[in-house]
Amino acid sequence: MISQIISKTMLITYIACVMISGGNDKEYDINEAKRHYMLSQDYCTIDELEEMDYYLFCGTQIHKSGTGSGFEGKPSIIYNDTKTIEEAKELYQRFRAKLPLDDEKLENGEDNEDERTEVLYVSPDCKWIITTRWSNFQNVITTKLFVEKEKTREEVFDGSEEITPIIIIKDGEQYKEMDERHYKQLSEIVWVNFYDIVNTDLKRMSEEGDLIAIMDDGYSLLTIRRVEDGTERWSYDLEGIREEVWKRRDDMRNGDWIFFTVCQFDGNEQEGWLVIQAGSSFFQIAYPSGEVTYLGEYLYSPSFSPDGRYLAYSSVDYDNRTGMKSIEYEQTPPPGIYVREIETGKTAYIYWDPSQNPEEDYFEYRDFLWIEKDSFEEYMGDTGN
Repeated sequence: MISQIISKTMLITYIACVMISGGNDKEYDINEAKRHYMLSQDYCTIDELEEMDYYLFCGTQIHKSGTGSGFEGKPSIIYNDTKTIEEAKELYQRFRAKLPLDDEKLENGEDNEDERTEVLYVSPDCKWIITTRWSNFQNVITTKLFVEKEKTREEVFDGSEEITPIIIIKDGEQYKEMDERHYKQLSEIVWVNFYDIVNTDLKRMSEEGDLIAIMDDGYSLLTIRRVEDGTERWSYDLEGIREEVWKRRDDMRNGDWIFFTVCQFDGNEQEGWLVIQAGSSFFQIAYPSGEVTYLGEYLYSPSFSPDGRYLAYSSVDYDNRTGMKSIEYEQTPPPGIYVREIETGKTAYIYWDPSQNPEEDYFEYRDFLWIEKDSFEEYMGDTGN
């Protein structure tokens, strides 16, 4: 449980954010802040967890209301000593500053905040980094690949021609860039959305890029296929999970449609597991056994650490709660970032509600990446760049 002092501090933070947000209905917003505060007391602070062997990179996109520029990246990096989201954002900025990004400066030498380059992907060994930059009213995307802080590739996508996205896959104990032939094999099996290349579509691919999990037969069958030739390696009937969701959810009836998606894939052709989302419910499925583990509700963008000790997730879905029934809205955990310690069940919580920040608006989407602790600290301690 969060200590009394920390709880009071969180309540003050909630209400202070509401007061400076400039919302039209402050009484409603304050009541929402108090509700979130009460729910938050079921969680601990992240420094109460065992020391992690990883830093947690949180890639977050925020919608920019009324600016005409669509959305912007708001990444952050979390570790055991992180107390607030502002600290996590500041650590990310120090991480970002290690990359040679001088090309984003304007003629007067100031940063161009409307076309800011942000980190999109970091490999677990912290050697491979992909950045993205949106420009011309977000119709043009520039992605760059940095290997050990040196730029090795740049791609500009404006919709006028087909290019091979930058995708990093595992190669033994190292990492490498997916080549064009491999990408063409992948694109013959599943449509890879360039705009969400890291955040969604490739979560259903194995680290080595040799297997892809897809939904078949109208989202009734989960199938793992070999990327090289498209052959099926394993399949699982989702009807049992569908019935389990109907049984667990008070706001659903038998026969209600359920959205399924793969959130994480870890394994090879012999064995492994997948995390899937079924509506607002989340499950881990082992293969080839088909053993199912129920993980919980509202664990959006779930990501297990490589050692399996932690599960990071967000309480906010991509649709920003649009269309939620009142009972579901009331059950949703406070907005922010969560890290669950699997062995003890303790869950740490960091508050972040952009709708209560006048400089932000609401979440578009979020994803998590785990960076090895020693590799991250070596990267940050390198003064050569």
